[in-house]
Amino acid sequence: MTVVGLLGLPPVLYAHPVAGAGVSHAPVRMPDVMHFDQATTNAAMARAGLYFRVNGPTGWNDVVAENPRPGTIVPWHSTVVLATTVSSAPQSGTTVMPDVLYRTRSEVFAAMAHAGLYFTTRGPANWTIVVAQRPRPGSTIPVHSSVLVVTARVATTSPNGTTVMPDVTHRSRGAAFTAMAKAGLYFTVSGPTNWNVVTGQLPAPGTHVAWHSTVSLVVARETAPTTTTTERASVRLRIPSLLGRTRATVIALLARDGLRLHPQGPGSADGTWTKVVAQSPAPGTVVRRGSVVVVDTMRTPPASTTTTSVTTTTTSGGSTTSTTATTTTRPATTTTVRALPARTRIGVATWYAYIPGQCATWYLPRGTRITVEDLATGRTISCLVTDRQDYSPGRVVDLSRTQFAELTPLWRGVVRVKVSW
Repeated sequence: MTVVGLLGLPPVLYAHPVAGAGVSHAPVRMPDVMHFDQATTNAAMARAGLYFRVNGPTGWNDVVAENPRPGTIVPWHSTVVLATTVSSAPQSGTTVMPDVLYRTRSEVFAAMAHAGLYFTTRGPANWTIVVAQRPRPGSTIPVHSSVLVVTARVATTSPNGTTVMPDVTHRSRGAAFTAMAKAGLYFTVSGPTNWNVVTGQLPAPGTHVAWHSTVSLVVARETAPTTTTTERASVRLRIPSLLGRTRATVIALLARDGLRLHPQGPGSADGTWTKVVAQSPAPGTVVRRGSVVVVDTMRTPPASTTTTSVTTTTTSGGSTTSTTATTTTRPATTTTVRALPARTRIGVATWYAYIPGQCATWYLPRGTRITVEDLATGRTISCLVTDRQDYSPGRVVDLSRTQFAELTPLWRGVVRVKVSW
């Protein structure tokens, strides 16, 4: 018998294949049993002519991972591996359709599993974000129903939990939806329901706002098509050197080239930073117009002054004259740069089948040792960056199954963390 799965698991077999399944002994496809309960999983595996063993609690009621992946061709009567858990999702009755609009792939899987729902997608296979859903969020539907999510693959600008308000004034309805999806923002509209153009927005374009926050658009219905000049995303340019430059200079340089700024460090939250000490991507890197440049900032304290007053008294011919001299001393300018504190990023961590003790990021070089802290519980783990992850909005690290389970149960799918290095 060929065994397809993880090593080191006890040879406990479940689900005897039904008689006659795969009579020709031809290879079969691995069925998709994600988020199936125990009875449904047994039936699916029996129909496929496969054995399986589980990695999880005895009274499991939810499949959270399978090896090999669904659709993989495997020999008939192979033994596959399922990771299971005891889910808190309802097993019968009704449930509420979660709001997954503009959510990432891992967030959608976790939300649907928690609600006890299956879902089908309409869009690219390598989708990263949801742009529509049916039924509407908040709808009451039977547990284990199958719902529809419309997906897209977009690159967003939220590397550290914030994003930049896009400029959608005078943009069409479709362009506004696309821009907001890329920025990872919700929005409300003020105007007719059949609007086709944006006439105003709040906050102003370029403002740094929290990712997944809600902004406001003023919309209108125009009967004639509007011709506007928009930036061509295909234009490529080189990132200027920002090291040591002041805040005003940095803003002017990036605005000139059509690049977006994301500061992080002292003074970045309230706009009081004064100088750039590091930047990413590096100077000279060729990027598309509209790309985000991340800068590490520092805040220079105002120079203090010391005032010294000297009074001189002179007596001549019975008269007294007093003279006061005031001297103002400013500290000499120093070029000493203080050591920067450990850098951090806050966002979402996910897990995948990888080597225990190793992980993947999109922004750190391989070989970097990082510490990951669960912001809800304070639990921490340490791992070594040895792999590259695909960029996804708000996602800061992909952990191995072992490290993720030390922070929170695998069935959650995602956890909000702080990454330090």
